[in-house]
Amino acid sequence: MDSVSAFRSQLRSEPVLGSPTLARGLGWFSLALGAAELAMPRALARLIGVHPGPANTLLIRAMGAREVIAGIGVLMAPRRPLPLWSRVAGDALDLALLGAGMTGPRSSVPRLAGAAAAVAGVTALDVIAARRNQRAYDEANLPALYAITINRPPSEVYAFYRKLSQLPQFMDYLAEVTEREGKLSHWVAKLPLGGTVSWDARITEDRPGEVIAWQSVEGSAIKTRGRVTFAKTPGRNMTEVRVEMQLGFLGTQPSTALAKLFGRAQIKGDLRRLKQVLETGEVLFSDASAHRGKHPAQPSPAGHPGSKVAQQQMPFIPRPTTAEKGAVR
Repeated sequence: MDSVSAFRSQLRSEPVLGSPTLARGLGWFSLALGAAELAMPRALARLIGVHPGPANTLLIRAMGAREVIAGIGVLMAPRRPLPLWSRVAGDALDLALLGAGMTGPRSSVPRLAGAAAAVAGVTALDVIAARRNQRAYDEANLPALYAITINRPPSEVYAFYRKLSQLPQFMDYLAEVTEREGKLSHWVAKLPLGGTVSWDARITEDRPGEVIAWQSVEGSAIKTRGRVTFAKTPGRNMTEVRVEMQLGFLGTQPSTALAKLFGRAQIKGDLRRLKQVLETGEVLFSDASAHRGKHPAQPSPAGHPGSKVAQQQMPFIPRPTTAEKGAVR
């Protein structure tokens, strides 16, 4: 049981975001520094070694306002990378201004050098915190995940999925998939309101029995990027099929949000149909699901015009019997 729990946790657990302690500390530092620059610009000008004239005083107050805004942004969203990257950009500006200040006739170069060293140290902390948050944020926004367990070994499930021309057998939105040389394939999908849309894709990763990854080629009308993994479940020769997908169209880049918005229900249905094809040899329909719209609450003949069973010939894959009535084993 422990191995099963560990397997499920490894496949399905959400990534844990990093600790926001450093980010919060930098946020409070930014607020404190900004408040000091707004309240005592002349004193700070003397401290860092520049002449406390009107121009420098105004510049220091502007820097203080920027620090306060950056500090508030970090404290409001300490796990987000963008506020911290804005601090890094501000640090770069501060270093440039300190470097320019060294050429002033009334400037103290040693004090300005010390201030630049202090800003460089804070910049290093900002970069560390921003990279940590960026890494955690990217992990937390992985492509949309869908998973199902199929009572077949990974090699068999992979082999069926890898033959891309078979995908329309359980992906009912696909009209045709044609495999080409160089790991290229041509996809034709049916549109909800009629007509079709097509695109080309390239397999970017292919490990037999383990994983298939793909990405649409440059210039495709549909931009898609995805990955399917096939993992053996502990204790039994079954397969956990896990789909990761991103989607984009009309010039947008592939994203998880679009995949979840337009593909969640479709991909879940595709995986259920894949499970049925591989386990029973065909896609099963109840009388309710075999019709579109309203219909009589009674079994319908096979040739009924509204029946999905009549409209599409799903594959039948013969399977050996797993039990016999009355047999003792």
